[in-house]
Amino acid sequence: MQIIDCDACFGFRVAGGPESSIETLLAAERAQGVSYVMAYSMKARAYDAREGNDDALQAAREHDEILPVAAVDPRLGYRFEDEIARVAKLGFVALRVFPDVQGWAVDSGLFTSIADACNTHGLPLMLAAKTAGTASEVLRRTEHTSNPIVLLGPGYGVLGEALTAAAARQDTLVSTSQFITPGVFEIAAEMVGARNLAFGSASPDSCIRPAVNMILGSELSKQDQAKVLGDNIRGVIDTQLAKLGKTLSKTVDEAVYTAGRYAGPIIDVHGHLGPWPFPMRNPDAACVRDPMARWGITKTILSHTKAIVNDFVEGNAELARAIGGSDDLYGYITINPNYPDLSVRELDRYLDHPSFVGVKMHPGYTTASIDGPETLKLTARFASRRLPFLVHTWGPAEVAKIGRLAEHFPDLPIIMGHGGANGWREAIDVLKNTRNTYTEFCNSSIEPGKVRATIDAAGADRVLFGTDAGLFDPAFCMGVYEEANLTPDEQQAILRDNAAKLFGL
Repeated sequence: MQIIDCDACFGFRVAGGPESSIETLLAAERAQGVSYVMAYSMKARAYDAREGNDDALQAAREHDEILPVAAVDPRLGYRFEDEIARVAKLGFVALRVFPDVQGWAVDSGLFTSIADACNTHGLPLMLAAKTAGTASEVLRRTEHTSNPIVLLGPGYGVLGEALTAAAARQDTLVSTSQFITPGVFEIAAEMVGARNLAFGSASPDSCIRPAVNMILGSELSKQDQAKVLGDNIRGVIDTQLAKLGKTLSKTVDEAVYTAGRYAGPIIDVHGHLGPWPFPMRNPDAACVRDPMARWGITKTILSHTKAIVNDFVEGNAELARAIGGSDDLYGYITINPNYPDLSVRELDRYLDHPSFVGVKMHPGYTTASIDGPETLKLTARFASRRLPFLVHTWGPAEVAKIGRLAEHFPDLPIIMGHGGANGWREAIDVLKNTRNTYTEFCNSSIEPGKVRATIDAAGADRVLFGTDAGLFDPAFCMGVYEEANLTPDEQQAILRDNAAKLFGL
């Protein structure tokens, strides 16, 4: 098969972040079996389009795997159409624009001018469709054009809109870097056809393997998987490739992935039961069990969606009915500090229930502080039981509150759900400064290197395996751990032993 990554970049970034040199990008892509990389220069996006585009062209001349993507900044107000004409003639495989980063709007005349210029020169046009309304506005602004358009990285919250837009306009593709939910590829193929999907990784900001895992782990036919991995985008850029003088012949054997997959038995400490309003299969118990079997996961610990986003009493009860008596699905008792008396009753009701092995709190939905007075009072009710307390953490501020909570209850195991997301560096400090905190890495923000950096700094015994099963397909987060190149001992600890000991499984 041939894998073409349609969503990558290289170059110096003033705000820092993951290493982003051309050499690092290529090393990461090669390690995951990617044959060719459509990449733009950060210089073209952030400083000067022509100079950055020349850097991308030079990179393509020096490295066979690089397929140059151009950029323009229409805030100049003039002459950006000339640059579009120039890069089209030189054989750049696409033009990418950044209204969200540069501060201009898709619903402006600037975008219309760009779209018209790309259409005139037959140049594929690419842009992120990560915010509500973007894909629909792109559709309105380009309905008179016929050149290919690629909508990049729509997350599950806006994916329904992006697929609807792609279905309404011929030659509109959707990149799959944020295809995360169970059954998403099957649903997308039904809505727009597999021919209108294209693999993208968002490297170097994101890991590469999760997005590949999702395609290879889907129920699409091998033929359709090959289309998504490379054939579709190759058809879009073929005309420009001829101008560039490149022939794409490199392929990869799927064994690169199957050989690198981790074997079970695996314990997943972060899952959900219940529906979400996104393009996905309903995550009932059967839906959770199916990917568990495919990825070697023998036990998953769940909270109920209803308990998190709506009524925690009803949600806990539904979870109890769904998992009662099973030896593969276990539960978290969800509490809500806004309702302390009801939360105490829920704790009293389920603390001795054999299927419930932990407690869960989601400060994002409840808006209750992790270390607020009501949370502390509730935590005191179960701290002596030493049942693991999974807390949704997103960002450095919430991670810091976990540190303070851990100081209040030094014998209570506290799990930083999602590993703090973009606060994962601060989470490392919490792990190092406490003895009762743990982390796991399920989230859609999959910056490369964070699993390995955490293990190297804090040890493997404080790291757990979590996938957000039910909301996410485990294939996605499995790829995050696989890219960390865990040693056999680290695999044993992180994928099973740490959780088995912590939860008494």
